[in-house]
Amino acid sequence: MCVVKKERTNVYLPTEVKKKAMGLADRSGMSLSVFITQLLIKEAARDKGFTTESPALYVAGRLQAKTRTKRT
Repeated sequence: MCVVKKERTNVYLPTEVKKKAMGLADRSGMSLSVFITQLLIKEAARDKGFTTESPALYVAGRLQAKTRTKRT
């Protein structure tokens, strides 16, 4: 099991990128910081060859996990 030490990091994103990322994070039910952290960890793991794409991407239609949508 890998232990990740949390460090305070300031990341500055362009406004347009931040808005799109916030939308994606909200749709996935995560905070923006958790969403970005997850993307960074996946990218680092992919660079090191530790991961492949999730088999869930290839599951047929109705068996896929449903995404929650926020009703306004």
